[in-house]
Amino acid sequence: MSNESVKPGAAPRPQVERRRTPRAPADFAIAFAGPPGTTHEARLRDLSTGGLCCHYGEPLREMTLVDLSLDIPGVQSTQHVQGAVVRSAKVRGVNPPTYEIAVFFTSMSPEARRAIDAYVTARLVS
Repeated sequence: MSNESVKPGAAPRPQVERRRTPRAPADFAIAFAGPPGTTHEARLRDLSTGGLCCHYGEPLREMTLVDLSLDIPGVQSTQHVQGAVVRSAKVRGVNPPTYEIAVFFTSMSPEARRAIDAYVTARLVS
């Protein structure tokens, strides 16, 4: 797990851009599966067809596999995707403690890809 911390909404430090897909700001709740039978909620910060960044109340270990449920505004059905945590950084100056979690998508249905792409495209054009 990364020990770095970030200011709210800021990148942890200047980095080389590794994203291969456009991302759009997002601000809605998402859910991810925890131990069998448990669900946790996080707040989305940005979204792309390649991954997402969200705020969550606990750190997650890098390379943790997560199953995510996305209720994308304007989309009738919940979209399910799988991914791996690639960054977990404490957001400085926020109480209660909040962590910025970046997830790289490893698997999604064609329907989920279309729904995410439509959401991102609509926000980048606006």
